This record gives sequence, structure tokens and C-alpha cells, in this order.
Amino acid sequence: MPMSRKLPSLAVAFACFLPAVSCAQAPQAAAPGAINPCTLLTDAEVSDVMGLKVQAGRPFDNGVTGDGAFSTTCVWAVALDPNSIPDTTKPLGGASFAILNILNWPGGPTDAQKYLDSFQGAFDQKVINSQPVPVEVGADQSLWWGDGVAGRKDGVSFGISVAQIADRDQRQPKAEQLARRVAQRLWAKPT
Repeated sequence: MPMSRKLPSLAVAFACFLPAVSCAQAPQAAAPGAINPCTLLTDAEVSDVMGLKVQAGRPFDNGVTGDGAFSTTCVWAVALDPNSIPDTTKPLGGASFAILNILNWPGGPTDAQKYLDSFQGAFDQKVINSQPVPVEVGADQSLWWGDGVAGRKDGVSFGISVAQIADRDQRQPKAEQLARRVAQRLWAKPT
């Protein structure tokens, strides 16, 4: 499936809410290439970890950020019950989902570190409520920031969140499990 340029507002928020990672378009002479995050996890793996059947992952091409990283996102959503009314105040109408954002940076590991540093900055500025804490998922560095796992390896950063409306306590272990698979596979992909 080709990557769409239309991104749901939740994915935009996930990819762009951090102050150090701006999503404004910036001209780049040698922009890094896109990495399709939907190729890093299968629909079956996401369904297995979430314990719910997800729809096929939907890729989104977010383009080059103001900091020069090529940003892409994949969203795996659980279909809402056809008899339910979507809650327009919640992401994806209240459906459970997993979201993976990949940032391929032009300046290598130093640039990729910006993504992780931005979570501490967001906590310090009270943009997020949880103090980021280190977690081990097989990347050069990774952390849990309260709603997802952020990691980096070489010149690539990633963030993954699992949003299960009725299962908030399991978000961290589920996100870490998926992050381990991403970290293992991402580095084998050409950048």
C-alpha cells in the first residue's frame, strides 16, 4: 500500500507535539529517505500483542520535518463495533490502536538524539505528565514517556504507542514488546 499524505490528527499530534521536532516543511539539499513503518510490524503481530484484531496498517508520509528528518507513520486500528457511535472527543473515535512513527535523520545519531531529548524537555515544560524513564528494547537508547516508547539507533528515531481504551495498565509492556520487534528489524532496513 503506498503511503498517504493524509494523516489523522492523532498521528500528527504524536509526530509533532514535541518542541524539538518541528513538522514545518524545510528545504533540504540531501534529505534522508522515507522508511515505511508498516513494513516493520505485521498486522498479525500487532493484533497478537494487543489481543485484538487490528485492521491493516495504514502508512502516512509526513515528509521532511523542520529539523530535516524524514517522518513516516503507521497506524493499526481496531474496528469499532458497528453498533457503537464513535466518540468524536477521542482519537480514532475511541477505537483502540497502535501507532509507530519513524524519523530518519540527515545528521546521524546526534540528530536522532533530539527526538529522545525532546521528551525530557516536554516533561520539564509540563507538556507531558510522566518523567521519561529508560527501558531496554534493543535500540542504542530508549525510554518510556508515559504513553509510548521512544528509541533511537544510529540516525533513526522511532516512537510507538499502544492505546487500548479499557487496558491502560498494559500499554507500557505492549509498547515495549512491539518496540523490541521494531528495533530488531529497523536496523536491517536500508535507510
